[in-house]
Amino acid sequence: MDRQVIRNVVTNTPNALFAVLVGSRSQDQATADSDWDIAILWRQEEAVERIKRHETLRRRLAASLGVPEKQIDLIDLANARLAMKALVVEDGVLLHANDELAWAKFMIRIWRELEDFYWERRHAA
Repeated sequence: MDRQVIRNVVTNTPNALFAVLVGSRSQDQATADSDWDIAILWRQEEAVERIKRHETLRRRLAASLGVPEKQIDLIDLANARLAMKALVVEDGVLLHANDELAWAKFMIRIWRELEDFYWERRHAA
């Protein structure tokens, strides 16, 4: 039920390409106090606009889920490290994709970056 609430909010969020649930809630191991870890990829835009949309989405999600804003942890994938992006691709649950091609390209890019990372780690002098 809660995942559907998130889907509805993301569907109506301009410039959100896709949203992925990670953390304890994605693994069905959440407690009542668990936060919502949601990774978002936004269309390219000015940083200030992206931050504004990010915080607006946090408030909308908190209100829709009936939880305090501090329980909504939004991860901006444009600024995330490779380890977080890998977690999103490998263990995350896709909640909604306003642009399915963007999700597919994101997965391919992250797998390629991981392959490069491990190759460099193994073969670098």
